[in-house]
Amino acid sequence: MRPICFISDYGLSGELVGTCKGVMMGIAPGVSIIDVTHSIPKFDVVRGAETLRHATGYMPEYAVYLAVIDPGDKTERRELAAETRSGACLVGPDNGLLMPAAEALGGVARAVQLTNPDYHVHPVSNSFHGRDVFSAVAAHLAAGTDLMDLGEDVVPASMALIDFPRARREANGGLVAEIIDIDRFGNARLSATRDDIELRYGAPVQIRVRDDVMDARYLETFGTSETGDLVLVTDSHWRLSLAVNQGNAARALLLSLGDEVRIEPRDEPASS
Repeated sequence: MRPICFISDYGLSGELVGTCKGVMMGIAPGVSIIDVTHSIPKFDVVRGAETLRHATGYMPEYAVYLAVIDPGDKTERRELAAETRSGACLVGPDNGLLMPAAEALGGVARAVQLTNPDYHVHPVSNSFHGRDVFSAVAAHLAAGTDLMDLGEDVVPASMALIDFPRARREANGGLVAEIIDIDRFGNARLSATRDDIELRYGAPVQIRVRDDVMDARYLETFGTSETGDLVLVTDSHWRLSLAVNQGNAARALLLSLGDEVRIEPRDEPASS
């Protein structure tokens, strides 16, 4: 039986995650369910897509990915399951959430719209398709149901795409990026990766946010800085992050999602 990797914005304070898992285990007794995260910010499809794509590099081969971040009108968007060229499957809303992960898994080989009611929980709620449609379908796939039994064929090229915020380079060697996430430690994750910046570790940089200008260093690890230092580091997703060693950068610098951050090379002060 395939494992199910479950990601959502449901949180853990209510019964939503538990009832979804109950549906899955009822259909596929003994199925292994990996809770990747249920802490995606509410309705944040971009963050969910980025997290799902990253997770594919660490999950079991041939897993079924159940992804539910679904803020749109449920009568307008499609409900899909897709098989990727790697053999893994993805189940979720057609709102851009699935495609980055599908591309990381080799691209979509075939996809269906989930129109066969035989593989849903009844009655199907108007507001909780995560339980009644997506969880049920994921469990059936994990138990060996063929994708094409689940509904009508969909052209993979018609699946919704998502535009990730991008970094841009400037003529002076600087880099402009957007804050796409603030983690629980207050680190501001940027829309830039380590490949976007042409600096050696230890290089001094100038950080501009709104009208504020701050000095920092681009470091490989926090251990090479002092407590309270403002640093630019690479996080576990290989994204650049603005952080304060053993502090909270977002609180200290009043940072918010969507803020533009300009990173510029800075000359070392002349030694006396």
